[in-house]
Amino acid sequence: MSLAHAVRPYYPWPYPLTSEQHVNVQLDKTAPQSRAESDRIASRHPERLIGLYWLISIAIGLFALWDWLTAWNVPATFSQPWLVAYLCFSFVLSQSLYILVARHNGRPIHLGALTIFAIGNGIAETLAFATVYRLGELIGSRLVSIFAPDFAAIAGFIIGVTFFSIYGGLIHGLFWLRVLPPHLDDNPRSQSVRKLRPVAEVVLVIGWSLCLTLNRDIWTVIFFHTLVDVGLMILVRPAIFGASSETL
Repeated sequence: MSLAHAVRPYYPWPYPLTSEQHVNVQLDKTAPQSRAESDRIASRHPERLIGLYWLISIAIGLFALWDWLTAWNVPATFSQPWLVAYLCFSFVLSQSLYILVARHNGRPIHLGALTIFAIGNGIAETLAFATVYRLGELIGSRLVSIFAPDFAAIAGFIIGVTFFSIYGGLIHGLFWLRVLPPHLDDNPRSQSVRKLRPVAEVVLVIGWSLCLTLNRDIWTVIFFHTLVDVGLMILVRPAIFGASSETL
């Protein structure tokens, strides 16, 4: 064996890296770092990101939902006992499952932060949800009305619920899980309960969508969403809007 062969540099595969392979390796190394850095930024300035999300949601919602916002259709919803019962049932179901899996790691309850987040997110994110629902309803009803006018309304509802559910899942996974601290238990019991939560969330979405499609009642949806956010601030207690991250 020659000396040149004996001291040949080691490569992870038989031949030296090409320039393209060097780039791919660098991308593989930097991608996790970029994700970690973005997560650190999100956890460092959660109020800024939440405020931006609220601002965008309100701006779009005021434009897309002005007619719903300026109409007081709450009495129409509460004149339908079955709908009120369904809304209460879906709320209790979703919160019961959340109680079983949520954790706060000993952080104290902060009433100021609870009030700001519950009211702010209850209004702003409901506008985002309702805008997405209305877009889906419009697309579904317009498309189906071309060939089956009698089914346009139900198609609009189904597509609206689908859009609503997809958006809710995406905003939770891509935004809230990065902004809020880790708040779901990983023990075996919680893992089994967490598998049921998407079903409970769809049940909740259907009830809210019924308010929107039957009565154009966005204010009842805002009310129930605010209650959901009150539950989050009690069960998770994130260190936002002045709340402490120190455990008791």
